Amino acid sequence: MTPSIAFELQLAHGLCVGVPLPEGPDAIDALAASVLCAEEHAFALSMSVARRRSWIGGRVALHRALERAGFASGAIFADDRGAPMLPAGIVGSISHKNDLAVALVATGTSARVGVDIEADGVRPQDIASIVLADDEQTELVSFASSERAREVLLRFSAKEAIYKALDPFVRRYVAFREVSVSPRPDGTAEVRARLGAEASGLSIESRWTRRPGFVLTTARVSPIASPG
Repeated sequence: MTPSIAFELQLAHGLCVGVPLPEGPDAIDALAASVLCAEEHAFALSMSVARRRSWIGGRVALHRALERAGFASGAIFADDRGAPMLPAGIVGSISHKNDLAVALVATGTSARVGVDIEADGVRPQDIASIVLADDEQTELVSFASSERAREVLLRFSAKEAIYKALDPFVRRYVAFREVSVSPRPDGTAEVRARLGAEASGLSIESRWTRRPGFVLTTARVSPIASPG
């Protein structure tokens, strides 16, 4: 069984593919059996039912993205930081919600990418005080409450994608307030990192798009080439 594709987007940071996830553990296990290799399937079956769903969803999306991009791959497991280990010359990232998994893949050796997807709507709890740095809080002072909530969610998602792309370089948890994001109307964003020497030699890019029902963000982090 070839899983259907919810969307396929050629973005600035790579090819992004979304895969719908079926309801129920039996359907998820059937999806794993039809797409994943034997080693991946066996590993997934060793997990709890809740963890298995997200892990299988991410791997299925990643295999579909690699396939659509023309890349071959075998079993995809995680490194010591939890990121998927891909063939040499390919970078990628995954994100998932209960009914949808997405994967971003691109060619590259020195740069790393990140992706995040969130349901586009007002959350029952205001997460601004947790997610936003002081400069971001100031930017949103004049926004109406409903639009402010969507802007907070957009910045949260962008930071999630950025942290995935940053992690291979800094190899530590990055707090929400260590990075500020100012999305622009054209889908780009200004990123201001407060990581000290750890990020002094890194270029951090962020992109975003809104689609019906969700917001999708990507990031690319790469070493800045030395002059000369």
